[in-house]
Amino acid sequence: MERPEPAAPPPEGALRVMTFNVRGSYHRDGENAWRRRAALNVRTILHQGPDLIAFQELQDGNARFYDRELTGYEHVLGHRYENRPPHAYNAICWNPAGLEMLDAGGFWLSETPGRFSGSWETRQIRSANWVRFCPVSGGPEFVHINTHLDHVSGRARVRGSALILEWLDGLEAGGAPVLLTGDFNCEPSSKARDIFADAGFVDAHICAGHEPAKTFHAFRGDGFRGRDPSKEHRIDWVLLRDGSRGERWAVKGYSIVRDAEPPLYPSDHYPVIADLTLQAPGPTA
Repeated sequence: MERPEPAAPPPEGALRVMTFNVRGSYHRDGENAWRRRAALNVRTILHQGPDLIAFQELQDGNARFYDRELTGYEHVLGHRYENRPPHAYNAICWNPAGLEMLDAGGFWLSETPGRFSGSWETRQIRSANWVRFCPVSGGPEFVHINTHLDHVSGRARVRGSALILEWLDGLEAGGAPVLLTGDFNCEPSSKARDIFADAGFVDAHICAGHEPAKTFHAFRGDGFRGRDPSKEHRIDWVLLRDGSRGERWAVKGYSIVRDAEPPLYPSDHYPVIADLTLQAPGPTA
């Protein structure tokens, strides 16, 4: 496959993060089927050149194509989700030239997070996937969590968000800086988002000074209005929480990537890019 010209690189020293719901390969999407948009999807990713990619809704057909075309990345698939096969994954991919994986794992968003299960009227079984990273060039370690909250049950989104925070509290590196990505299936004004804000997370979109925008577009691009045109439809987020020892995130760049070849789109969601730095704590007196 022909490689696209790269986009403008991130600022020096910044980590380029992409979160992307890629729309699973086994959906019966007709003209928007994965086989028709797979090459455009990969070109969109390669054009941005992310150091770290958080996928949602990744299925086997997507993964096979990425294994062939996204060379140079390592990945963790994490815990499967959705009620029955073909399952999906909140996969995390990274460039090993810049990041070293120290640990990884996952859990299901349910009252029994250690086994494949759902709770709180969730329409689909959901999961969260995590990796603890250390920058190869030095700098603070951080934890990256990637998730996909339920699209129907508001209670499941709220309780799932609270469970993610509970898991962070129990993590051995509990004070580490956190990067949280995903398809949260709710508006920025939602209760689920408030849970993360109350726990110290900030939204990269807002930190970068951006106005309300949409990331979900149902394969209709700018023409999508949804059932309620007043809603923002920005459901794909990059959230950040500083470390307890003084490590601080900074957003150096941010964009919602609207690459397309109409009527063909890479997915029914726009990918989101955030260029981030993580500053180590300064010396104490």
